[in-house]
Amino acid sequence: MTNESLKNRLNELKDKGFFDELIIKRGIEKEFFRVDSNGFISKNSHPKSLGSALKNKYITTDFAEAQVELVTPTFEDINELYDFLHSLHVFVAKNIDKDEMLWPLSMPPRIEDESEINLGYYHQSGIGLLKHVYRRGLKVRYGATMQCVSGMHYNFSIKRNSFPTLINSSDQKDINDAYLGLVRNFKRIYWYVLAEFGQTNVVDKSFVNNRSHNLEKLNEDDMYLKEATSLRMSEIGYQSKAQKGLDIKYNSLSSFLEKIKSAITVPYEEFKNKNLLDSNGEYHQISDGVIQIENEYYDSIRPKRSASNDMRPYELLKNFGIEYLEIRGVDISPTDITGMSKHHIRFLDLILIYCLVSPSPKITPEEKKVIDSNDYISIYNGRNNEADVVIDGNKTNIELAKQKILGELEYIADFMGESDLFHQAINHVTELPKGELPQKPFHEYGIELAKKNLAILKSSKEKNIDSIKKEVALSLEELENMPKNSIEEMNKFVKSYNLDL
Repeated sequence: MTNESLKNRLNELKDKGFFDELIIKRGIEKEFFRVDSNGFISKNSHPKSLGSALKNKYITTDFAEAQVELVTPTFEDINELYDFLHSLHVFVAKNIDKDEMLWPLSMPPRIEDESEINLGYYHQSGIGLLKHVYRRGLKVRYGATMQCVSGMHYNFSIKRNSFPTLINSSDQKDINDAYLGLVRNFKRIYWYVLAEFGQTNVVDKSFVNNRSHNLEKLNEDDMYLKEATSLRMSEIGYQSKAQKGLDIKYNSLSSFLEKIKSAITVPYEEFKNKNLLDSNGEYHQISDGVIQIENEYYDSIRPKRSASNDMRPYELLKNFGIEYLEIRGVDISPTDITGMSKHHIRFLDLILIYCLVSPSPKITPEEKKVIDSNDYISIYNGRNNEADVVIDGNKTNIELAKQKILGELEYIADFMGESDLFHQAINHVTELPKGELPQKPFHEYGIELAKKNLAILKSSKEKNIDSIKKEVALSLEELENMPKNSIEEMNKFVKSYNLDL
């Protein structure tokens, strides 16, 4: 889209009242680790003081017992969203073990023995076992260390009545198509998102123990790539070679769902050879497909629908369509105590609105290769101003390509409500230091920042304390009232989970 055509498109939308009626709904999920005073992943179970990991809708766990996951409600107001995210951090900081801290970085601390990482455990029930087996499967497939990578997930949608002035329709099928157009455009410029949000070019050497990699030695403790943006999204990070073969292009919701269903139900040789049961006859995979369940599908962005009536994600999307998008390819920012500042939120909004209003043709097999190549270049070499990406079929200097997108985001900022705040966000995010190498080993740097953050959080007040405390108490009560299943009943639940997909 040329600058002139973008201007025309924005003015057309303004005249129709799109920007006057635009209401963005936002939510944030964040994964991070509880660590001990020496910076090592905590061996303690998920604290009861944080509620039930199975039932608490705000505070749960991800891969490991020590990997906290915070989930905000959905907000239309950015200040309210940020305040709730901050309040969750304050509450967690005040309710973990007195010798624990919160790891402030996407890449994990030093891991001396990955077998000591305790997997998330939830409840003696079918659903409790399913969640645990899913994590066992991740460990069997990828190893525990790879699963200790953490990040920010940004959930984005626009209110349903904001659509008619954009697409001349409020029909769910047309809304699905609009969101998928956004997804395709986001994939097209994800290389740029990596350049602006990437914060992981250094890892402790334990992260690549006994794994092939292309990293260089930084010091006695660390490995790095100087020009990398996000090793978290690289082949040593949160990636699956098996999933690359799915070749998902987001050209239609039905084709996306077909690929996901096939990935779950059709055996994949490598994972089939690992068996569904371990040597003790216990489940350690839910499925031997490319993915065990929908949530195992990794991508920088995914179409989603809120949980309802115990329906699984595949069924929700198939029956009701896309409700929001989950942006997953964002590193935790060490410059904000929550990992994502208000400036980052507004900057992401601009990127997503840009992707929504721009033309979005279907992705061809040839373009898919270009998209993947641009991502690879940005991940490994995105800080190199001499690097090239392919834009509109032409090799383009990455710095020039970034400046073009930046100029277009500035056009969009002019049309947004409180446009000055969006311009401030652009200036803030683009001027933040990125790719700077720590002056001390990565593990020590993480400990130092964790101690600093913990002191600040413990001395802070939670604005949302009542609702957070209420949810903790309610989750424990619900867990207590949940019936427990026998081993046979739990195994039957896991075995049958994918049969009716």
